Parts: sequence; structure tokens; C-alpha cells
Amino acid sequence: MELHIGVDDTDSPEGFCTTYLGYELVVEFQRRGYRFLDFPYLVRLNPNVPFKTRGNAAISIHLDVPEDKVPEIVDTVEEFVLRHSEHHGKTSPGFALLKGGVTDTLRELYRAALTSLVPRSYVEGLVASGMLDVMVFRRGKARGIVGALAAIGAYPLRDYTYELLVYRDPSFRGPKAVLDEGVIIEIDRKFRPTVFATYDYSERRPLVTPRGPDPVLMGFRSLSAETLLEVLEKYLKGRIKSLGAVGFILYKSNQATNAHLVFKKRVAEIRPYDSVILEATVKGRPLVLEGGHVKVEVCDGSGCIDSMFYKETGRLNRVARLLREGDVVEVGGGVIPRRVLTLNAEFLRVLSVKPIERVLNPLCPVCGSRLESAGRNKGYRCRKCGFRGNFLAKNREELPRILEPGLYVQSARAYRHLSRPLEVYGIERSFTAVLPPLAGPL
Repeated sequence: MELHIGVDDTDSPEGFCTTYLGYELVVEFQRRGYRFLDFPYLVRLNPNVPFKTRGNAAISIHLDVPEDKVPEIVDTVEEFVLRHSEHHGKTSPGFALLKGGVTDTLRELYRAALTSLVPRSYVEGLVASGMLDVMVFRRGKARGIVGALAAIGAYPLRDYTYELLVYRDPSFRGPKAVLDEGVIIEIDRKFRPTVFATYDYSERRPLVTPRGPDPVLMGFRSLSAETLLEVLEKYLKGRIKSLGAVGFILYKSNQATNAHLVFKKRVAEIRPYDSVILEATVKGRPLVLEGGHVKVEVCDGSGCIDSMFYKETGRLNRVARLLREGDVVEVGGGVIPRRVLTLNAEFLRVLSVKPIERVLNPLCPVCGSRLESAGRNKGYRCRKCGFRGNFLAKNREELPRILEPGLYVQSARAYRHLSRPLEVYGIERSFTAVLPPLAGPL
């Protein structure tokens, strides 16, 4: 029978990581010989919610097992969650198990958790009413059940990428040893764009080596699971043991898909913490704030909202400065409540630009010089040859715009986990028919 397991909110501000718990579970289930229906899932949820865990990631595992094995799997998951949850009060673990196929209700919950704020009380109500026929396990406030159920609802992912994560021992909390930058650049140059978001050349820094206290030593993202295994075998295994690497896992993920930016709303429909796409018209000129951030007011027929293009977004910030009143745009991003609701831009699609019109006095029909006004209702005169005339009209001409219609995204340094990098637009991912080894020690 199908068995789907979801876990969330075991991340720790002091170092632990939910993905590492997924690694340990997958290694254990492989050891027992269970059949996997798919890769383990690393499911990123709405990045705007204020109480998200670090990275806002939940994990789910999808198995085909005999029904009599379900109780021991439940006990295993509970044991692993309890063992790895740290008692500091800032996380609220929850996990869930679903026997049988994933329902439409769970899929709707996944979509909602990607794009809006889903109250725990709402999910508890679904469970209590029987609309979600799942086994739910809570600890503390159990806010993690929202992400756990959403991660199950992501199955099967239709739009996805892969991530290879390499771990150190989670008991180590000090500074991490870092993979040689030359190796990272070599991998990037050989496999880009199939392997993407690896190195930021403008900032001259790797994008695969997180610096926090968590157990993740490095993470490589790709459109191909086979390519990631090649990277592991040919470029990493001989180097990373000396960095303290203890294991790896291959996740299928909704990362780099813009999965959270799918719903269009009008300004009047926008709610705090939404992830939305807004089609609107620019009002006034962009305002450059202290620190280099750019504020652009955009309006549709239902209202207006400020859209922020932060300095850290790089090219997106620079493009926003070129907007002018009357330009029609799509802005995708997250809605944050400040004094008023603000749309923090993650991408900008310029649909049309309003031509800039310049009005000039006419040219002298005698000598070709630019005429000047001879006074109110007195026509024009030419300083150069003395010509006078009151029958000439002003010249109107359109000036070319630097900004052209098209899609503009953030620079690499500002990518969020769900952001689709520019280099993978239009590139097909590979399909893996036979699952490779999903996780293991190094």
C-alpha cells in the first residue's frame, strides 16, 4: 500500500535541520528494504509567513509497503523526530502519515501553504472533521503539522528540480570547513545550466556552501539527478571526507520553480503574507530611498500598492529605476504588512512601456535653426536669420526607452529557494525512471 510521511518544524536556530532528519529516515528505510515510490521531497512553502522555520522547508517520504509494516514505520518516525527535536521552544514539530493515495484536499492544502498563510486551527479543523484521513502526531503547539501535511500534498510533484545535500555530523556546531572555490567554479563551468545557482561571479562567492551552524556542508541544485550523482562521484567524494562529510541525500524539490508565484490577484484582493502576481500600471516615477532601495507605486482598477525593489536584488533594482508612469507591468513577490501592505518584488515582467514624448519649438523654414517664442500668441522668431511666423506648430517626437518589455529577475545573490533562476528558464529537466541510491554515508 501507499504510505506518505510528512515532517516539518524540526529545524533549530541552534543548528539542526529538518532535511537531515529526512536523510536519517531515508537511510533507515533503505536499510529495511522498503520500496520508494519517488525521491524524498524537499518542499519549500510560502517564504513570507512570519513564523517560518529556517528556509521554510518540510520533507516528505513516499513508500510502497505492506500494511502490517505501518505501525513500525510510525514508531520509527516518532522516535527519530523525538531524538532530533531540540528543546528550545522556538520550533514546534509535527509529522503526519497518510495511508493510500494523496487526496485533492491535501493537494489544495499544499497550494495554499505555498501562496498564503494557513492557520494551524484551519488544518486542525480539517483533521477533526475527517476531511483529511491522516494520522497526525504533535509535539508542543505542533505548528509543524501544517507543513507536514502540505509536504504530503505536494505528491506527485509536477514541476521540480533536484538537490544533492552533503552533511557533516549534526553535533558539530562550529564554523564549517569549506570546499575549495576552484572546485565549485570547475563544477559550475562544466555542468551549467543543468547544475545551476552554484557560483555568483558578480559577487565572487559560492552559492552552495551555507555558513550557518546546521549540518548542511553544501547543496548542489540541478535539473538532473544523474548529473548530481556524477558531481558527487567525480568531484566531491575524493575531497569532502576531509571536510567532515558524513552522508548525502538526493531530494526532489519544488525549489527554483516559482511554485509560490502562480496566482494573480487584484490589489483589493491581496492579503498579508500572500505570494502573488499583480498586473498593474506604474503611477508616478520610482522613488530611490536611502540605502538604494527603490519604491514603485503600481495601480489597477481596484487600488494601488507600493512595490519594493531592494538593493540586494541587483539587476531587478536597477531595472525598477527605469520604470515610468504609464508602464504596464507584472510584479511577482510577497506581501508584507508594514504601515501599509507592501509587495516585495521577486520578479518583474514589463508588458508595455509608455513612449516618452518630447515637445519642441519648430525649426526655422529659412535657415533650419530652432525657433523661439515671440511672445504669447505672437508665433515664433528666429534669432539667427530674423524670420518670424505665427503659423507654425510645435514638433512632437517620441524618444526611445532604455527599458524594453520582457522578464527581469533578481541577481543570484538575492535568489530565494523557490525563485526560478534566469539560467534555467526554458530548459527541460530530465526524468529519472529508475531511482538511484537516494541517500547514504560517505
